Formats: sequence, C-alpha cells, structure tokens
Amino acid sequence: MYMVLIVMFTCSQTPQKTGQRIVSLSPAMTEILFSLGARDNLVGVTTFCDYPEEAKRIHKVGDFSHPSVERIVGLKPDIVIVNLPEQLRIKEALEKLEINVFVSSPQSLSDIYEEIAALGELIDRNAAAESLIQYMKTNIKPSEYKRIKRVYVELAPRPIVTIGASNFLNDLLELAGGKNIFSDLERDYPIVSQEVIIERNPEIIIVLHPKDIGDRVGWQEITAIKNRTIIKNLNQDHLLRPGPRLVNGFNELKRVLSE
Repeated sequence: MYMVLIVMFTCSQTPQKTGQRIVSLSPAMTEILFSLGARDNLVGVTTFCDYPEEAKRIHKVGDFSHPSVERIVGLKPDIVIVNLPEQLRIKEALEKLEINVFVSSPQSLSDIYEEIAALGELIDRNAAAESLIQYMKTNIKPSEYKRIKRVYVELAPRPIVTIGASNFLNDLLELAGGKNIFSDLERDYPIVSQEVIIERNPEIIIVLHPKDIGDRVGWQEITAIKNRTIIKNLNQDHLLRPGPRLVNGFNELKRVLSE
C-alpha cells in the first residue's frame, strides 16, 4: 500500500505546534484544515482553494499548477502543504530553502485517513483529526445495494483519461455498489482507448468534464449509451478532492447506482 509521506527539513528553529503558519497548495488539504479548526493557521492558499467560502479570502500564492515560490516564502510559513506529483517542482524549490514541507498524495481512502491523522499530529489537532476520520468512515461504507453495475468514469476526453485501481475514486465507486471497468489497471489515472471502452461495455458512464460523448463513432452499442445512463451532473469537487466532501460524492454515487 502507498505510504503517506511527511517530509520535514531542519530549519534554524523547529516550528512550534501552536500558532504555526501554514500555506496550503492543496484544495483538499485546505478543506481538511478548516474541518480541523485550523483556519487561523492558514496564511496562504492557491486560487483553486475555494471551499469553504472563507478560503477565498485567504492570501493567494498563485494557482494549483504554478504557485509562486516568492509569495510562499514572503508569508514566512512554518509548514507548506504540497500535492504530488503535480507540485514536485515547488517541493524541490522549498527543500532548497529549508522550509518544512508536508507532502499529500493519497491514492486510496486509507491513504486519505492516514494523511488526516498525520496532519492532525503535526499541528496538534489529534482529536479533531480522529473525529473527522470517524465521520468519513461512518458515512463511507459498503452500500446495501446488491446489483453491481459496470461503470466507466471519464475525466478527460483527449486523450481519454479514466481511473484505475490506485485511485480513491475507485474505492468510493466500489463501496457505492459499482464496478469500475478499469479496476484491473494499477495506475491511478490511466489513458485508455475507445476500442477497449466499447469492448468492456459499461452500463453507466460518469463524465467529469464538459464535453459531449454521446455521438462518438462506435459507441452506439454500449449499454450505457443505449439506455441513456450517461451521468454528467455530479459535483466534481465532491469526487475528485480527497477531503471531507467525499461523503457527499459517495452519497451521489449511491443514488446514481441505485436508480
């Protein structure tokens, strides 16, 4: 199983747990920090950190893919939360400056719970972290719905990107009563061909991008296309951000799979 990484580097002074200044470059981790009651510790976030509403009012250090190292350093953070692999360049730049870094890169629900616990320990919010983990575990558990349906999830159309086994959305989907048609692929976000999708014949297609897929050549024989079970109205943040709102996403998946 993927192991959670907390990467800490020696600075001139070890940061204290109380009153730590945190810059979060991860929208999901920003939501988690709010849930842990650590809003006052947040001194910087990205423009993608838009939930809860108050997160929009925190100082911005750039977007998710290109945050500014200069802005981050200017905030004099005790900890910077980075997301891998997307922010590897930022992580390496911060390492050179001997700034403490917390690395987030969950691939499963278990990884998410481990990261919440690790962050709670780091900022002295253990009880709040345990409470959040229990809330998520209580509300994300195997569905009682018995009819397992074949599901295809599309994240991007060109190239076609879906979810594999090493992805927390795969966990959510299977707990909700679905069977990811690409759960045999170990990668978290594999690129797949139209031919293989047609061959695996999903009963439900969940589209998490704005493009239309119904008129693709050769797709008319797919069960989901014939039955018009193409789902496009799910909240992407509820399914793709590894944080507290996965509970909402899980409930949405259960509704879709039981209809």
